Amino acid sequence: MWENITGQTSVINILKNIAKSNKLAHSYIFFGPEGVGKDAVAIEFAKMLNCDNLTEDYEPCDNCRSCRSIKALSSSEFKFITALPTAEIENDKSDSPIDKLTKDDYEIYLSELAVKSSDPYHKIVIPRANFIRIDSIRQIKKEVYLTGTRGKKKIFLISNCDKLSSVSANSLLKILEDPPGNSLMILTTSRLNSLPATIIGRCQKIKFSYLTPKDTKFYIKNKYPELTEKEIEFYSRMSEGSITRLKEIIDSDYIEIRDLMVEMLRSVATRKNAKLQNEIKLILEGKNKDRIKQFLQMIQVWFRDVIYYSQNNKDKIINSDQTETLDKFVRNIESDNHSVIRLIENSIELINMNINPESVLNKTMHELQSKVIQH
Repeated sequence: MWENITGQTSVINILKNIAKSNKLAHSYIFFGPEGVGKDAVAIEFAKMLNCDNLTEDYEPCDNCRSCRSIKALSSSEFKFITALPTAEIENDKSDSPIDKLTKDDYEIYLSELAVKSSDPYHKIVIPRANFIRIDSIRQIKKEVYLTGTRGKKKIFLISNCDKLSSVSANSLLKILEDPPGNSLMILTTSRLNSLPATIIGRCQKIKFSYLTPKDTKFYIKNKYPELTEKEIEFYSRMSEGSITRLKEIIDSDYIEIRDLMVEMLRSVATRKNAKLQNEIKLILEGKNKDRIKQFLQMIQVWFRDVIYYSQNNKDKIINSDQTETLDKFVRNIESDNHSVIRLIENSIELINMNINPESVLNKTMHELQSKVIQH
């Protein structure tokens, strides 16, 4: 049911109107910020198109065989495609990319898929899964032209399609150029500009927006009822309209990392390089790419807060529990705030482009020394 979706009312209305007018395109790109529900909406859209008991208001029932199997990501009419590890079982005769996974990778894949089926906002994480494999696109080719169940759409959801390799993208383009009438391709991405123009041109684009504070607070209250109103307010602000970011913050040692971030900025400003290098090592522990990105995002948010604090615009401060620390920072440290924010944005983009996160972090902290100086 559409009530499973947080926010995105305008997108939902667009999709309902598409179904009502019976003007369904062969392929769509759902694009917008990370963590705002693109996959979740795609799954709900698939349910709506194939539901056996669709309401007059185009609400999928969530109870029929079709809805249940799509939600479980196990439907013969709905295929979920994501990036997979490059390691394969050599000489495997199966055409399925899943069958070529090692035992460990296969178990991780099944585990991640199970979480995704219970929570469509879940961000699938599989080690070494950097690209959507050519075998996955070949599997689509094999299935898309087969006769499907009468009265049902064959729907293929390619999640994070910006991870298509160049070979995979070219293979997908051939399907998009000659799609069968009973099929639908949905591509989701938070990096539209990284896709080949030829693929973008073959799809109708539907833009997703950041969630509103009201949306994120509603989500937190439903998913984390144990949190206090003050905590809900804090985490809603920190999420910046992204459920993925929200969950990462709540499920991580966020406060501890934030305290370390403030200490590192002091080390940058005071040129305590030995101390700074030790602090960088703490962030790099485990070589967790998402942890490094989260740390950089914390710096970005901190300097936005510095700007708002300096302008006495305290209602917009995200780190609202750190006003005393912000006050000391503003009084004692001179910083080129807008330049820092641009630097962090570029650094995060480099990590998204699979540049070595450790190198990016070290270079970023070094460059900060020209922008952050103690009085």
